[in-house]
Amino acid sequence: MGPRRSLALLALLLLAATRPAGAANPGAEEFMRRVRAAIVDSQPFRVDFVQQVFLDGELEMEESGEIVFADRGRVKWEYRRPESKVFLLEGDRYQYYDREGNQLTRGRVGEGQQRLIWELLLAERPGAAVSWEPKQRLVRLRLEPGAGGEAGQELKVFVGADFLPRRVEQSGADQVTTVYRLDRYRRRVALAAGELSLEVPADAEVVEDPQP
Repeated sequence: MGPRRSLALLALLLLAATRPAGAANPGAEEFMRRVRAAIVDSQPFRVDFVQQVFLDGELEMEESGEIVFADRGRVKWEYRRPESKVFLLEGDRYQYYDREGNQLTRGRVGEGQQRLIWELLLAERPGAAVSWEPKQRLVRLRLEPGAGGEAGQELKVFVGADFLPRRVEQSGADQVTTVYRLDRYRRRVALAAGELSLEVPADAEVVEDPQP
C-alpha cells in the first residue's frame, strides 16, 4: 500500500474544516452540552466502532474495530476488519500504521486536529447546533465552509439515554457521507502502561507526512 493510499485512508478519520453557521437552537445547544459532559465524564473509555463511507448513497467502504479514548489529546483507533491498522493521536502528532502493508505514516495533525470526530463533538462552537429531536435523541450541527475552501457540512449525532454518541453521520455537498456507529462503551477504564503507544517493526516503511 503506497503513501497516497495511507494518507487517503487517514483522511477518512477527519471531517471537513468547520465554523458554525446559522442560528443556534437553545435546546440543541443544551443537548450538545450534555453530550460533551457525558464524554468527559466517561474518560478514559473504550468503545467499539463501525466506520462506513457512502458515495451517492452506495456503501463504498466499511471498517470496524475499537477506540481507546484517554482524553482529547490521546486517542487510539484500532482497526481490525477488514484490514489491521492503527491510528494514534498524541497531542498534535499522529502515527498511522498499516500492518498489512507494514507502513507507518506520521506527522502533525495541524489544523486538522479541529476536524477529528471527537474534537468536533467536544469543541464548543456557539451557533453550530441548529436543531434537535428529543424523541429520537438526535441533534443536528450545521458547519459552514472552512477558510481553505472546504465544503460546508452537516452532522447528525444520535445519542443513548446516557448522552454518549451512538451514531454520527457526516455529509456535505460532495455526496459523500461518513457514518460512525459506536457501541459497547466501557467507561472510566484503567489503561495499562504503554497501551497508548505504538510498536512498529524495524523494517517498516516510514512515510513522513509533509502537511503542517
